[in-house]
Amino acid sequence: MFINNIKRISYFLVLILFVPSIVALEGDSKEPITLESDSGFFDDKDGVSIYTGDVIIIQGGLRLDADKVVIYMDDKREIQEMIATGNLVKMKQAAEEGKEDLHGKALKVNYNPVSKRLIMTGKAVLWQGSNKTASEYIEYNLNSEVIKAGDVELSDKRVHVTLQPSSEANKD
Repeated sequence: MFINNIKRISYFLVLILFVPSIVALEGDSKEPITLESDSGFFDDKDGVSIYTGDVIIIQGGLRLDADKVVIYMDDKREIQEMIATGNLVKMKQAAEEGKEDLHGKALKVNYNPVSKRLIMTGKAVLWQGSNKTASEYIEYNLNSEVIKAGDVELSDKRVHVTLQPSSEANKD
């Protein structure tokens, strides 16, 4: 129990240090979502579409690359969830000028465009510049720019974080 509390405290300290460096572009949520793939299937009645083969999804400064994407829509044809899978699903979020882009990769990425939340599972890695978080589970909220890594249910899996000192600290 004591070790789990230390892990949680360490985890939150790392998040406090890492989160301020992540900056998403304003207004991406208002941008249209575009999609390209080798093949596609759309079931209007059930609100499900499936795209396979070199799938590319772009919304503003956010880009997802996957082997397969399944999209679930409500009765108003609003996208509720996208599930991207592949050898490695790749994600890139452009940052504002002067900041480095945020990159990620995982075996599976669930994206909810309404809540602007990405859930990355399986060999998940999220990095910006040389700062990096790796875990079997990473959740990233594009609105609040908050990262949650690890899962109590996966206690045998560890969260790995690399934080580089700022260039200001190197000048001393």
